[in-house]
Amino acid sequence: MDRYAFAIYCDPEIRSEKVKALHALQYALALKKKGYEVLLYFDGLGTRVPLDSRLKPLVEEAISLGIVYGACGYCASPAHVGVEESLRQIKINLVGNEHDHKDLTTLSELGYQVIMV
Repeated sequence: MDRYAFAIYCDPEIRSEKVKALHALQYALALKKKGYEVLLYFDGLGTRVPLDSRLKPLVEEAISLGIVYGACGYCASPAHVGVEESLRQIKINLVGNEHDHKDLTTLSELGYQVIMV
């Protein structure tokens, strides 16, 4: 069966970007429910997505299904987007840190088709 990893970069503060993130979350959840292997990764301004009130229920469902791989610790750090502590509070794993920006090759190496949104 195919494996999909959604890397969400969308800024939920911009309506058109929030809609892209919403659809990516919905698609990831639908794939998971149909038996596909799916991961979600929040990167760049997409580290704000799990904290957005409209998107949070979908993120919570994704967490409960075990498909949230994590969020970029570098991008979430106080020096960048500044949501590191908020993500920790909702139990989202931070990948890397303020001094170590991880790339997505790990997901590809694990056999996931990376879909960047």
